[in-house]
Amino acid sequence: MSGHKRFLHVLTTIIILTAVNTKGVWAQTTPSQQEQQADSLRAQFKRYYAANQVSQAYATLDELIQLEQKSKNVEREAAARWNKIALLNNAARYDSLLHETDIEMTWFKEHDMWERFYQTWQRKCSANHDMGRMQSALREARAMQDDAQRRNNNTGRAMAYKQMGVVYYDIRQLEPATKAFEHSVRLLTEEKDSTGMLSGVYEGLCQTLDRRGMYQEELTYSEAWAKHLTILVGKHGMSNVSPTFVSCYLAHTAAYIGLKKFNEARTSLQEAERYQKIAESVLALYYVYEAHCRLALAEGKYAEAIAYSDSTLRLGVQVDEKINELRADALMQAGRGIEAAEIYRSLYIRKDTTYTRDIRTQLDELNTLFQLDEMERERQATRIRTIFIFGALIIGGLLVFLVYRRMEDKKLKRLNEQLRTASEQAQESSRMKSAFIKNISHEIRTPLNVLSGFTQIITSPEMEIDEEELHDVRFRIRENTERITGLVNKMLELSDANSQTVIECEDKVSPIETAAQAAIDAHMDERQHIKFNLDIAPEAKNHTLQTNRKQLTRALKLLLDNAVKFTKEGNVSIHINTVNEGNALCFAVEDTGIGIPASEAEHIFEEFVQLDEYIDGTGIGLTVARSIARRMGGDIVLDTSYEGGARFLLTLPFTS
Repeated sequence: MSGHKRFLHVLTTIIILTAVNTKGVWAQTTPSQQEQQADSLRAQFKRYYAANQVSQAYATLDELIQLEQKSKNVEREAAARWNKIALLNNAARYDSLLHETDIEMTWFKEHDMWERFYQTWQRKCSANHDMGRMQSALREARAMQDDAQRRNNNTGRAMAYKQMGVVYYDIRQLEPATKAFEHSVRLLTEEKDSTGMLSGVYEGLCQTLDRRGMYQEELTYSEAWAKHLTILVGKHGMSNVSPTFVSCYLAHTAAYIGLKKFNEARTSLQEAERYQKIAESVLALYYVYEAHCRLALAEGKYAEAIAYSDSTLRLGVQVDEKINELRADALMQAGRGIEAAEIYRSLYIRKDTTYTRDIRTQLDELNTLFQLDEMERERQATRIRTIFIFGALIIGGLLVFLVYRRMEDKKLKRLNEQLRTASEQAQESSRMKSAFIKNISHEIRTPLNVLSGFTQIITSPEMEIDEEELHDVRFRIRENTERITGLVNKMLELSDANSQTVIECEDKVSPIETAAQAAIDAHMDERQHIKFNLDIAPEAKNHTLQTNRKQLTRALKLLLDNAVKFTKEGNVSIHINTVNEGNALCFAVEDTGIGIPASEAEHIFEEFVQLDEYIDGTGIGLTVARSIARRMGGDIVLDTSYEGGARFLLTLPFTS
């Protein structure tokens, strides 16, 4: 859910909530000197807030709170405390906000101000979410829901369900997100909410339904949203509600586009434009242009779609990547493929940069959360945590082992250069850790998010899951558990790759049969978009090879796996022939994929190396394959003269 779009609505809600609860606190004047001082501080806070001088505004609120404590005006002190939360939230000072919410929640609880208490708790959940701590945000929302359930406070429950919906949406668990938002709508409707909170829930629900392609349901809820906003106008005025009307009619527009009712979509978009002019918001205008672009693209008016995307760029507002995706699609459809490709490339780079920056935070958070509440988790959650901790210990042990081994090797070779050796070891350790975290994070993040998300679904007392859905959840848990287990096995393979033990070669094997078995193990017959070919040169047909059948098959399979990974569509082949004047046998595994630069011919055999970071994998397959070949007396090299893709040469000597 777009952070700027949420901010557009949150800002409107804050205005409404402040108008409801402060009881005209900024407008009050009294003859007393104390009241005049309080009014002066409130006016000063408004000036600092409008100028985005956050630190000064925060300090002013502290002075105001002290003054209200002296006057024992609890209502106005509560308003000042809430404004501190709103100020830090709007300024995106999330670390400070997390500290402040704990303080203010305690105060609101002591004074039985439960609506403010749960509003502050929701801001705590939201801060964790906006910092990328999805698991923490979900846990806080569930704790908030349990607390509100014990107090029979429907408003608190509704806020908790809304926050669950936001988190589920962002981790792409759209069905539980829908259910959470619908729970929140039902509770707030029963409470006859008039603060604007229900409007925010409608927005999240409509975006989720749009992502799921449930356009008729999106239309139904957006119409209910419009009726609710009409009630809010009567209570709070059009100037406060008009920005949210823009979001509402944009949801109308999206639903009609999805239903291919383009005339109705255009009418709804005109309504959104009308309310945008009332709101006079550049951010709202941005989203109106984005909707125009989406509509034009759906109607096949590609030039018009490109023009509207240009309009958003001229606004000078950077919101999210959606408009760039729409622009790229329009350019592609208009036959301007080169420009579209450049945008696609930029999108991938930015997404990868954001992803890399968040990896370590996500893993640290998961490592902490998976060790909490051991006795309260059900059997499935316990199994997930145990596997995660066990895998982390094995991986950590392997890392220590590898770093230690490299350090010892360098010490034996360079005893007379100890100072230089120490420096090199530190640099190598840093590189290994970075490569390790990057590759393991890339592989483990998706199954962990899936496992944690489904665990929250299974353990939530409010979620109703039928047997068929439960069966699917169990299947997904088992599938992703096996994926993590497979990753641990790959790490164990890495340990084997560093072994110097000679592999015993006592099997007499047929080269062609061994290559065929490797193809079976690599499931080459199941690759729908790849044509596999296996052939042997006449001079090699009558030869047998004395080697280790299992390890040779394994090395060839790893080479085939590598070829398939980088060949989305094309040919993969194994050619067998004799080399070195008939004294050795060569298995040439070649593909028609993206190829490898000659400058990387040795680098690719190093641990954790991946030339294309958008391709899944740990970067150890070629390392293991070469280790096997060398320990059997042979070698694997990249044929740098091959230009049709990539060709790896596995050579073994004839020993008899």
